[in-house]
Amino acid sequence: MNFGQVQDLPLLLGLSLGVVALLTIVHLLLTSVRRRRRDLAVLRAVGFTPGQVQATVARQAATLTALALILGIPAGLVCGRLAWQVFADQLGILAVLVIPLLWLAVMAAGALALAIIVAAAPGRSATRTRPAEVLRAE
Repeated sequence: MNFGQVQDLPLLLGLSLGVVALLTIVHLLLTSVRRRRRDLAVLRAVGFTPGQVQATVARQAATLTALALILGIPAGLVCGRLAWQVFADQLGILAVLVIPLLWLAVMAAGALALAIIVAAAPGRSATRTRPAEVLRAE
């Protein structure tokens, strides 16, 4: 294995974890909409418009993503620093920590935007259910 291959590893690992996180949010939203059919039907019955239901699902996605970022970024920085320290010590080089704050902020904002965009499909699914049918089934 040469240095060029090792240099791309963090990027590939980060992208892979990002895709897994996105798929997790999609699955969570789909499951949440399915489980909360009755709650969403009650909201529709008391006057929520389809747009408000979609906004509710989008807010849920944004909240979950924001919480994940608030917990994940500091944890990732600490774990990344420790892993780099061990790796650098094994190579016998000086471990220099560089945190690209601007890049981190851009990626966090992108993650929030992507979560809201992804929430559109479960939001549309939530608006297709008819409140009377869901509430009558209870």
